[in-house]
Amino acid sequence: MQRFSDLSPSIIWVFLFFTLSLSSATRQIIWLMSLAGLVVFARGPRDFLETEGLRKFWIVLACFLFPALFSLFGAINFERSLSGAVRFLAYGFAVWALLQIKLDRGESHRLMSLIGAVMMLWVVDGLVQLLTGYSVFGNPLIELDSGQALVTGSLRMGYGSTLAILSPFYLEALRRTGSGVLNSVLALPLFAAIVMSGNEASMVHALVALAGYAFILRRLESDVAVTSWLLSLLFSFSLAVLMGVMLSDTFSQSVAGQAASDAYKAFDYLPVIWESAWVGFTEHWINGVGIRGWGSMVVSMESIEMLPVSERWHPHMYALEVAVDTGLPGLIGYGLFFLFLGRRLFDARPEVALTSLVVILALFPLNSSVSFYSYFNGNILFLTLALLIALDRDIKPLPELDPVTGSPSQ
Repeated sequence: MQRFSDLSPSIIWVFLFFTLSLSSATRQIIWLMSLAGLVVFARGPRDFLETEGLRKFWIVLACFLFPALFSLFGAINFERSLSGAVRFLAYGFAVWALLQIKLDRGESHRLMSLIGAVMMLWVVDGLVQLLTGYSVFGNPLIELDSGQALVTGSLRMGYGSTLAILSPFYLEALRRTGSGVLNSVLALPLFAAIVMSGNEASMVHALVALAGYAFILRRLESDVAVTSWLLSLLFSFSLAVLMGVMLSDTFSQSVAGQAASDAYKAFDYLPVIWESAWVGFTEHWINGVGIRGWGSMVVSMESIEMLPVSERWHPHMYALEVAVDTGLPGLIGYGLFFLFLGRRLFDARPEVALTSLVVILALFPLNSSVSFYSYFNGNILFLTLALLIALDRDIKPLPELDPVTGSPSQ
């Protein structure tokens, strides 16, 4: 395993992030890693638990794993809830493989640049889908019954939110190449792709990401160049939103009549869905209806008769989904997660602070595109949280410089 860790760490990590656009590839890789971790645990539990960083990962994972297990006692669809809980448990074993990979400051910078390159490929994929009607991997452009067009690329429903989640890495990679105002123009295609995803929550997601990035950057480097860089990014974001508003009708007219699937039709009925989720929480606040159980609850109660609701549907808002699926314990765990990760936003190491922001964005409370407990969201949570633990472990704080001599202080 040491030889594996000596391979280019940034290439390994970027490959894992890239597989998010390859359907179930990330899921299969995580299951293989969890199997490897489980074998190591069975052979020597003490050696497994002594892996540096593993305990920290489990502490954060417990914020969701314990409420998920507790919710099983009142699960409406026990099989779906159990499979989701087992998947969260598997993440705790799968992380062992990733923690064998060592990262240093140079590799972390290379990682951000490579993730930025992958993100631009996803942006181009979305533009291809807009112009031709299909993404590179054959996913069609979606038109809702309301006439709104959604660019999904090969990431499908997670397109806009995934770009928003990883945007701090891309923005920092741009800044490291030269934080001139003209360089910020390269952020415009990214923001435009998020706007084209057609999900207002993704735009709010991107704005929060930009605000968090600005907070970290201003805290670490509060000079004029940084201020100009952030203002230029805000201008690019505003321009992307303006373009999206002006061209929204053009997007709709350019679609060749692709029928919206049930999953996308949900966006037209969000207020009704949110109300149902809130009612479900008030009626099952002790331990919820079981993770991935809201759809089964609605089907069994027939509380939304005008919608073709299936057991695979979700409330389309992370905060409400956690509430109705896992009750008050889930909300407490959700809050602890932000408390734990929020402290890392003040870390003196920019790599750690930025990655902490990315993990927080991965579980953004207002996200509405994919299910909180879906494979897709679980994959992003696993990868970003594991990366944070690895960076926190491997990157040492920069030495403080003596103000007189300019050399590291003793």
